Amino acid sequence: MQPHDPATNNLQSITELLKSAGLALKALSASQYTPDTPIDDRKEAFKSASESYLNTLQSIDIGLKRQILGLEEADILPTDKAKKDKQINEFGKTAPVGETTIADCGMGKLDIGWLNSRSGRVERDMEAELWEKARTFLERLEKGRSDGAGQRADGDGDEDMGT
Repeated sequence: MQPHDPATNNLQSITELLKSAGLALKALSASQYTPDTPIDDRKEAFKSASESYLNTLQSIDIGLKRQILGLEEADILPTDKAKKDKQINEFGKTAPVGETTIADCGMGKLDIGWLNSRSGRVERDMEAELWEKARTFLERLEKGRSDGAGQRADGDGDEDMGT
């Protein structure tokens, strides 16, 4: 028997969720069926795919709730009761009742700084900026071609991206 791996199960469940969503959309698409396909067949295909989607979504929800409970039991995340028992301390932050330090930032043993350092936010922002530059460049290129411009003086057809 293989060990229980929640990450693998979640990945497989999410894959199944996307597959079900795709099949439901496919059932609604007119291009996927011939005109002589009975409407009842299409309805049944949609119903089956949407039921599968909802069942998979429910199992993902239950699995995530179990993982959260496990983290709370291991004292990695604060329990709901601990969250409710917080008060504002002298630093303007929430802290457990009777505690005026913010050493754990009210998050148990979870190191938020460690998580944030691995979030890839800077990388995503830089990627978005590069995509915006590429889009702008392509729009200028398209506009130049429609105006008959866009050729450099040396005539090699290269464009200056303005970087």
